[in-house]
Amino acid sequence: MRLSVISLLAALAVPAGAATRPADTVLVHGVVLTVNARDEIAQALAIRDGRVVAVGNEREIDALIGPATKIIELDGHTVTPGLIDSHAHILDGAINQLFHVDLSRASTIAELLAQVKAKADSAEPGEWILGGGFNEGLLAEHRAPTLAELDVVSGGHPLMLTSTTGHYVAVNGVALTMAHIDDRTPSPPAGTIDRDAAGHATGLLKETAAMALVRDLVPPTTREQDKAALRAIIAKMHEEGMTGVKDPLLSPKKWASYLDLARSEGLSIHACGLIFAGATMKSGVEALAAIRQARRDVATLPAGDLGICGAKILLDGAVMARTSWMHADFAADAAHPMPTGHGYPTVEPDVYRQMVRLFVRAGVPLGTHVIGDQAIDLAVDAYADALKAFPRQGLRLSLIHAHIPSGHALDLMADLQRRYDSGIPEVQGGFLWWLGDALPSALGPDRSAHTMPFATYRKRGMIFAGGSDFPVTPLPARFGLWASVARQPLKGVFGAQPFGLDEAIDVRTALRSYTIWAARQLFIEQQSGSLEVGKWADIAVWDRNPYTVPTAALEDMTCLMTLYKGQVVFSR
Repeated sequence: MRLSVISLLAALAVPAGAATRPADTVLVHGVVLTVNARDEIAQALAIRDGRVVAVGNEREIDALIGPATKIIELDGHTVTPGLIDSHAHILDGAINQLFHVDLSRASTIAELLAQVKAKADSAEPGEWILGGGFNEGLLAEHRAPTLAELDVVSGGHPLMLTSTTGHYVAVNGVALTMAHIDDRTPSPPAGTIDRDAAGHATGLLKETAAMALVRDLVPPTTREQDKAALRAIIAKMHEEGMTGVKDPLLSPKKWASYLDLARSEGLSIHACGLIFAGATMKSGVEALAAIRQARRDVATLPAGDLGICGAKILLDGAVMARTSWMHADFAADAAHPMPTGHGYPTVEPDVYRQMVRLFVRAGVPLGTHVIGDQAIDLAVDAYADALKAFPRQGLRLSLIHAHIPSGHALDLMADLQRRYDSGIPEVQGGFLWWLGDALPSALGPDRSAHTMPFATYRKRGMIFAGGSDFPVTPLPARFGLWASVARQPLKGVFGAQPFGLDEAIDVRTALRSYTIWAARQLFIEQQSGSLEVGKWADIAVWDRNPYTVPTAALEDMTCLMTLYKGQVVFSR
């Protein structure tokens, strides 16, 4: 593909009227997947003042070319709306990649330990060694590093490594001592201090309540570090044809970093944040006040790139940590003989119901992290009760992850969508790929086949929004697009299709989940998410047409160019 600016020798005769004034930019000679209501396909597109002014055939767009019009020659390549991630911790993930030890590609415990040792050997005395992204599904040993292993390589530094799920950490003996954790320390409510068969602390801390015992001791990043991380990750998004994101677990400090960058430089993405509401009514009331202030802050921004999408509650844990809240026990395996337990809620259920009512009554959108079927049941019941008491249209209350919904939950989710535009799953097809060599051991074959039931959602007339949960999985949305269709794990430890294909969707549906349906969850569907007249020209140009290539080819799609509000922000 070539980008060319053509100055015409003579002015074109352009009909009078604003609708036919020359365009600033046109994209021609390609395939334009509009993702509009009829999923129409065009050949070319015109942009003026950052917005789409025409989508159609070559003749229609040629009429809008003027002396100063920039012409982007597509050479037959395919255009889609810019991809949108409805659930990615881009600030946290970028901080890990820039300033910590990135363990996401470690394939053995030995590799992981070598990375940690290299960091420890170069660190200043007393400096924390922080790392993230270790994935038990990718590690040949299929386990976390042990306390003894970490003590050997950490050189006396306090150390904390976060699992790729974000729901448990591995720490060393120095960190345990600093946190006053020993073999007699009880697990906090809604958290786990892991112990071996002899009752000794293993160095694994599960869920927020337990992880905070060490995490609260770690020095925070600076505002400048946060802004550097945001710049870097936004550039990465542009390379992947991504123009929007919901960052779903922001503290006031992290929100302030977003706000600072938006005010001083602009973001060049549509970013929307969820403020973490904690696990008590007190923390919920504080979050509500922070959201109201954030709304006032956003109103002062001229560009409209940053939004506040509401509140976030964590109601259970993760499958890999065996802390998601299930009706039935997790499956047994070599490390987990029966009975295996069925997880637990991380918010007391009655308190959770009160928190939902707090936000719904205030007209504030809410996303609840729910993975296990028992957690999902509680969330949909709480949503239904709150919306009955305080009817609100369009809050788009979301069910984040929603791996294993029960029949009751599916019925209620569909009803909530019809009645209130709520009960919307925000899903991560990439889990089936990146975590797919670990999830089946905890779920067992039957639950694996029914996890992430995308096809069932569509059969019930439901929509859902796609995301990555970065840094849980890699950031590029194309991976989730592919995995939603293929449902294929990375290594095939439990076979090539442990999740089956009954819940697979076609690529057109998958693309909607990463464009217009995701835009709805950022409350920008009138401005972005499809290529229609009047919307921002948020555009990705690809080396292949996702509608026509084999499923396997979706994973390796290459973005050739990205435009945000009509401006080229990336070109390969």
